Amino acid sequence: MERTRERWLRDEMRPFVKNDHLAAYAAVILDFTVYFAATALALIVEPIWLKAVLAVVAGTMISTLFVLGHDAAHGSLVASPWRNRVLARLLFLPALHNYTLWRIQHNRLHHLSPNVRGINSWWPLSPSEYQALPRWRRALERVYRGGGFGLYYLIERWWMHKFIPGTQLDPKLRRGARRDFLLIVIWLAVWVAGLILLAESRQQSRVAALLWGFAVPYLVWNWSMGLTVFLQHTHFAVPWIRNQKEAERFGGRQEALTIHVKFPRWYGLLSHDIMEHPAHHINPLIPFHRLHAAQTKLVELLGNEVVVETVGLRYVRSLMRRCKLYDYDRQEWTDFSGRTTGQTQSTYMAAQHVQ
Repeated sequence: MERTRERWLRDEMRPFVKNDHLAAYAAVILDFTVYFAATALALIVEPIWLKAVLAVVAGTMISTLFVLGHDAAHGSLVASPWRNRVLARLLFLPALHNYTLWRIQHNRLHHLSPNVRGINSWWPLSPSEYQALPRWRRALERVYRGGGFGLYYLIERWWMHKFIPGTQLDPKLRRGARRDFLLIVIWLAVWVAGLILLAESRQQSRVAALLWGFAVPYLVWNWSMGLTVFLQHTHFAVPWIRNQKEAERFGGRQEALTIHVKFPRWYGLLSHDIMEHPAHHINPLIPFHRLHAAQTKLVELLGNEVVVETVGLRYVRSLMRRCKLYDYDRQEWTDFSGRTTGQTQSTYMAAQHVQ
């Protein structure tokens, strides 16, 4: 039954799986141009407030470049497989992301099993697990869930899973991951050298150049990415699953494990519609410029079965307050004291047991 439903939804989404090379390459060129220009200007201008604004713009463009790289890694940015591989590696460089490791973590694990603990971003600890942590680690978890989105992504996702290849990798993948890591090191060396040369040519501080040209933009990117993935899969009515075995028993239902967070249209265009997330999970081959229309169609098809929220400070604060820990036995969210703050949708959980 679930396979039939999944096949039906993928069939409905198939008309949106259509590449537009002009839109793709135009977006790549525009985003890189703005990124380079904002970084250079952040070093050149004098007022500190303007440097900060331009560094935030540069960090935002790292995010938009990464979204395009995410599409390329899925094979949906352009039609050519080898061009997608080249573009993904290129577009991931400002974010210092290892293409091979990303494909393992995101394409193979996350898309196969969203909201399964241990392999996905922002998977919640249970109350007993939290209480068993040392005091410093409980404090860090409070920081993460209290608005430390960038710190979470920087430590728990990028550093641990998407940068340096570990020895536990399959030997067939290790060589590619090491090549991609070397590519990142070369990019970083060239980027830092370029920032320092530009600063010295204008008799400016090297430290200031690295601050405004690298550190601030990179922290902005991490905060943006951390918040994005938090919003995409964290909701007081959306469940988390203990392990892969339970996920297989529950079935697919990708659209019920993701949240459609509605942003103003200008933000959708700026972010390449990264928040049109349920449609992306139904069919990752839908390119960024068709996601908005695909998500609109998905909501028409499923109505209230898709969790839809409108972004706002009150909504984000509500998530941060209610979604601290997760009781996997009772399928409910709790705060750090173990008090229930939200139960997952009973209709969803009932549907998961239909075989």
